[in-house]
Amino acid sequence: MRGCVAIICVSAAIVAATADVKLVEDPPLVRAPADGNVSGVITPPEKVSRVKAVSRTTRKVYPAAAFDAKTGKFLFRGLPGDATYDVSVTTTDGRTIEGIDLSAADSRLASLAEKRRRQLGMPPARTHKFDGDDANALLEYVRDMEDFMDIRRALYVQGHGKYATVLVEMIRTAKFYAAKSSEMIWRIELWHFQYSYGGWERIPNTERVLQRLRLPQAEWRKIHVEYYPQLSVYVDPVGFAKSVAFKLPDKPDASRGRPPNTDPELKTEPHVSGLDVKDEPASRPARQPAGS
Repeated sequence: MRGCVAIICVSAAIVAATADVKLVEDPPLVRAPADGNVSGVITPPEKVSRVKAVSRTTRKVYPAAAFDAKTGKFLFRGLPGDATYDVSVTTTDGRTIEGIDLSAADSRLASLAEKRRRQLGMPPARTHKFDGDDANALLEYVRDMEDFMDIRRALYVQGHGKYATVLVEMIRTAKFYAAKSSEMIWRIELWHFQYSYGGWERIPNTERVLQRLRLPQAEWRKIHVEYYPQLSVYVDPVGFAKSVAFKLPDKPDASRGRPPNTDPELKTEPHVSGLDVKDEPASRPARQPAGS
């Protein structure tokens, strides 16, 4: 009993000694990003029916706070900062023209890691020069992979050194379980890759699904959607975003999406950029991909 009484006394003394100590939370290592506005102009304004912004990460859709039908000027207010938004335009003739973010996966974390390496005096991380052979390797990956879908088409390939981003259209036209007559599956996804041990591999759990539909082929043929990187906007941590200026294309461009009344197996050249080669056109790989 004496031992127990002693322990109780000591415990009471500790509680009494710390009773006046105030608990203070450590400040956050990184400030919370500020909200920001995204503005710009889309021409010709008379062809614009609706403007919205989409976060591919959260899948939230933000309606425009203002759109001037005479000038084409638009404004989104209070978008969360340190995030990218794809502006989506619905035209009066039923087209959907959307932005597409082709930046590398976790690019912000990679930038912070590199800054930390410099602070600690560590050597920089190993780099890789993204060239035409890399672009062709990614195109071959898309073309030759075997999965549930029977048609695959690369729309964009963006190199970031040892990282790369690919926008892919995939279609299932062959009959599948519980499929109704003429029913098909159509998807558009954004894939992220990393160069490792002499080859390219997909980074798991980083894909973004932009379109995912199961519908009759007659209904699918009415779809008209195109993607343009110029309509993708980054709101930085202090809430700043560059202004957008975009002219709606006069004609459909099958290489940037899916026009209406086209066959599922559509042959187009991909848009390739980020090549680390002098005098290399940014719109195509250094050499044509095998089998094209």
